[in-house]
Amino acid sequence: MKPVFVINPLSETVAQKGSSLKSFSHIAQDVYDEEIFDYLDDIVTAGVKAGWVIIEGGDGTAQGIITAFFNNIKTPADMPSFTLLPGGMTNQVAKNIGLKTVTKRGIKALLDSPQKQTPMPLLKVSSAGHPDLFGFLFSTGGVPMVTQYTKEKLHSRGIGGSAAVMGGILKGILSRDQDVLRPTDICLNIGNMQHKGSHLGTLVTTLPSLLLGLDPFWGDGEGPLRITYAADNAKRLPAHIAGLWIGAKSKDRSPDGLHSYNAKTLEYDYSGPIVLDGEPLAIGREFLISATQALNFYHD
Repeated sequence: MKPVFVINPLSETVAQKGSSLKSFSHIAQDVYDEEIFDYLDDIVTAGVKAGWVIIEGGDGTAQGIITAFFNNIKTPADMPSFTLLPGGMTNQVAKNIGLKTVTKRGIKALLDSPQKQTPMPLLKVSSAGHPDLFGFLFSTGGVPMVTQYTKEKLHSRGIGGSAAVMGGILKGILSRDQDVLRPTDICLNIGNMQHKGSHLGTLVTTLPSLLLGLDPFWGDGEGPLRITYAADNAKRLPAHIAGLWIGAKSKDRSPDGLHSYNAKTLEYDYSGPIVLDGEPLAIGREFLISATQALNFYHD
């Protein structure tokens, strides 16, 4: 099985250090490594034929490429398998279900005989009058604000990767600086339950964990969507984050304005800042989040 290579030369790590995948181009069926978003139709056609696509880039690159497949394949059976190589700034998705450590030996072993694979659904964001979007990590309110702060204040100072994201999170929750973290109004329906009013943010994913192993989801219920909701009066955020980091999942955090659920669909009425895999979205204020079919990801 010869895979298709998709390399984003503009992703942070690839731009600074070069592509780790490119030296194996002779093994690939096709290689796309320039202006890749101008060749999405060709990438989809080649990927369906090959049955395996390896993407080297950041979370936004993976989102854009996989979204093109969802929007253009004829049947679910046409969807290829994927492998994600970290080539961006934070690479949260690749470090979770892709190649966590990129070496020539590791890439060669993967190409010779892909052994480990994980089925994983993605998030589908649907809004009337806008094309469907597909990704791994969706957020409203505070997280998009932290993302913007990180890009403007930390990346510009040369602080990158997980350190930059954690710096932004700590700045927001410790100081409650409204330039970084301010409440916004929302109406959110989760099954028969509704959260309405001012909130700090929501975080939604299908991934098993997030940045640096943090898994800020502890809810019950059925469904592949994992969501955490923070009310505008949420308290003791550093303590709760520390507790979740060490695996304390059974504690009831609702008295402090923090709620977590598993769900099949989420209905939003919201006009504040939103982000999907680090990329800001411009969609209608009413939108639905659901889960896709499970895709196959080869990894180390």
